[in-house]
Amino acid sequence: MVSYNFKVVNGVPEKSAVVRVPEVSKHQLEDIVKNVMRNTNTSIDEFEELNLSEFSTIDEQLEFLRHQDRVDTMYIM
Repeated sequence: MVSYNFKVVNGVPEKSAVVRVPEVSKHQLEDIVKNVMRNTNTSIDEFEELNLSEFSTIDEQLEFLRHQDRVDTMYIM
């Protein structure tokens, strides 16, 4: 699992962290999702799970997400 975090300062994206977790169990991932949903006030109706494992590259994943209208590429270089 990889998390890329950034914030926009004066209209300019600033990378704040790239975090890689080499191994996450299904149980741990479900706990992470529950915590994110709770801490962001996200309801189950707003939650969507996508399986991107069929794609071998990040570019293929992003292209799929673009076609699904599920990614904001404004700050992706």
